[in-house]
Amino acid sequence: VRRLAIRENLDSDNLATLEYKYCRQSNRRSSSRQSNQRNRRNRRSSSIESRLNSSKDCFDLTIMAEIASMTEEGRSFVGTIEGLQQVICKRLRQDRRYSLYWPNGQTAKSDKDWYYPNGQPAKRRSSWYYPNGQTAGGLDLYYPNGQPAKSGRYDWYSPKGKRTSVDSLLSQACSIVSTKECDRILTEINRFERNRSHPDSRNYFWRNWAIVKLSWLSYQETNQSQ
Repeated sequence: VRRLAIRENLDSDNLATLEYKYCRQSNRRSSSRQSNQRNRRNRRSSSIESRLNSSKDCFDLTIMAEIASMTEEGRSFVGTIEGLQQVICKRLRQDRRYSLYWPNGQTAKSDKDWYYPNGQPAKRRSSWYYPNGQTAGGLDLYYPNGQPAKSGRYDWYSPKGKRTSVDSLLSQACSIVSTKECDRILTEINRFERNRSHPDSRNYFWRNWAIVKLSWLSYQETNQSQ
């Protein structure tokens, strides 16, 4: 701005006024962008938190969408899952439904069991599955390639099967995935770690899945770049 003003032979008063107006507008735009980003993160965190505190069907569909998004097979119908999720989570009726169906006619839920739109089981009793048929887990968690992610309360593993820690997994992942994605998932993890609950609670389960997903995303990006 200063170089342009000097080239146009503006006097010092006009130059100062021009600089002030430009810098003020630039700061406003920057502040507005930062505010919008914070609002989007807060809306998503609030949305997830409300689903964790809502009906069992709403929670199960939230988990199903997250698990499906981790596999190539599942990404093709994540939108279908999220569509049913929106309906179930936002309807006033919060009692459990014993039968639900996908738009293609496939069974989505039968009693306590859930199924993906491709017909593969998503959840049976307390065990979850990926759309590719691999076990995703219950108390113990697994990556889509079949490697263990979490065993027991404290043992964590990388997608290659190497025993590690939560901090190491997160550090490695955040050095690979985008800053935006890392910040989003860490915000979710931190939100629930500040309110530690019983290991069997929804919060604890969601926190663990967020760690598994971030680790898997970084593993996929590493493989794609090789």
